[in-house]
Amino acid sequence: MKKFVAYIFLLLPCFAFGQLFPNVPDFRGNIKKVVEKRYGKELVPSRKDSGIYKPGVYSGWKYTYLFDKKSKLSKRINTFQGKIETECDYKTTKTSSSIMKTEITRDHTSGGKESTVEYENFIDASGRILKVNSWSKNSTASEKELFLLEDNAIYNQKKLLSFIRHSVEPNGTVASEEECKLEYNSSGRLIRIDRKDISSGFNTSIQYHFNTKGFVDHYSIDLLTEMQEYGKTQILDVYFKYDRRGNWTKMYRKSAKKIQLEARRKIYYR
Repeated sequence: MKKFVAYIFLLLPCFAFGQLFPNVPDFRGNIKKVVEKRYGKELVPSRKDSGIYKPGVYSGWKYTYLFDKKSKLSKRINTFQGKIETECDYKTTKTSSSIMKTEITRDHTSGGKESTVEYENFIDASGRILKVNSWSKNSTASEKELFLLEDNAIYNQKKLLSFIRHSVEPNGTVASEEECKLEYNSSGRLIRIDRKDISSGFNTSIQYHFNTKGFVDHYSIDLLTEMQEYGKTQILDVYFKYDRRGNWTKMYRKSAKKIQLEARRKIYYR
């Protein structure tokens, strides 16, 4: 579970509950509930060994996000074909020097076993995050384990310019280190993140593109060199469509020069 969580965090620039690594703003305004459906389904013919992937077909996965009276995310329910698979509760605890964000997940496919991910954010007097310890704990573990560390944050006033990201092994040793550098446009919006693996020198980048209203129209991920096919540039493009209040309602992924529906959201406001 620990390695899987770390891998997901290294790649996804979208939803993140408590990291130094920036994320696309996910929810805006006085929201009560969001229902998200995922598309793209693997069909397995009865007389064939391999399945057929159908883009744009409802996958059966649905994510329901619930918010408290202050429109802060409090719970996520994941269902597959109408059956609850997992539930995740979100909690935030603040002190003068830190912000602890916690995700508690109950897996209904394994009898309701719980696992926890904690993001321990250390802040300065102005509220800027200087360091983040990411911890995980499963239902059988006696102690939580550190799996990701973000530190050496450098700012220009309130804009984060760079930081170092460390992946941590179960025995406490650092498995890899990555330098992240952030670039902004003249309007102060984040437009690019460059990531460099310190030991290998491999690079990847994320570029953000904005529409006329200042929302992220789409982002492009130039994948790590070691994940690419020889002689090919593997760039992942993700596009968004928004409602009038600035929340995305459709997400598309560009694949083989085709833009395919990845997710659709129905947003309920208070």
